Amino acid sequence: TMNIPITPVSLGRLAAITVGSFILAFAVPSTGQIDSSGASIATAIFAATLVSFLIFQAAERRRMLLMTVSLELNKLRRIYHLSKNLSEASQRFRGWFTEIHLFLTEYLSVFAQKKFSDYDDGSAAFRKLSYHIYTVPELETKKEGTLFEDLLKTTGVIAEARQQIREMQGSRLSAYSWASVLLIVSGVVITQVLTLGDSTVSRLLAAVTIATALLAVEMLWEVDALRAEEDSLSKRYVDNIGKLELSRRR
Repeated sequence: TMNIPITPVSLGRLAAITVGSFILAFAVPSTGQIDSSGASIATAIFAATLVSFLIFQAAERRRMLLMTVSLELNKLRRIYHLSKNLSEASQRFRGWFTEIHLFLTEYLSVFAQKKFSDYDDGSAAFRKLSYHIYTVPELETKKEGTLFEDLLKTTGVIAEARQQIREMQGSRLSAYSWASVLLIVSGVVITQVLTLGDSTVSRLLAAVTIATALLAVEMLWEVDALRAEEDSLSKRYVDNIGKLELSRRR
């Protein structure tokens, strides 16, 4: 499921689209071009097929983005626990671990002031963290070597996840795709208006068709832009600061 968050702004847009569609359908004078209803049906079907396909693509991109964010956060916590285990194995790692904890917190704190669309602004803070990992004191035991090897692999997974997140953020629908969608949906609205009959049923059907087409475009925008989730995604990073602090006190 897509589970798109409902916000007052998005709810207002949905209400405006629905009410506006009914006002349009009942306010426009009837043309009586009932013989052209086949064209309006064909246009609506084509628009529905195209928008449904694009919504599926955007939803799949969104699903992968959320999964990759979860992966990154999971591996960031793993960096903390692996380095903590090293610090508990020998006093030599205490200062190094303290710095790792500091850099982890600094990276996660970036999202307290940034929207998720500014994700790349955290790159410098992540580089400080990853570079510091390589400054580990000399490894003397097999256990220390195993933990550090796992730490390096985990850091590599995070770096790859960050790259995937940046790529997915940049793979929104193109301007050409949006122009095509808007032109086709405009065609649906125009054909519905041109084939309006005098009956209440005809106007209700036109209103429902217009509202459905516009609401589908609104859903496509929400899924593609992730506007409603920008704050919640940033909050997931910030919330992990508390989890690290809780782990440290244990």
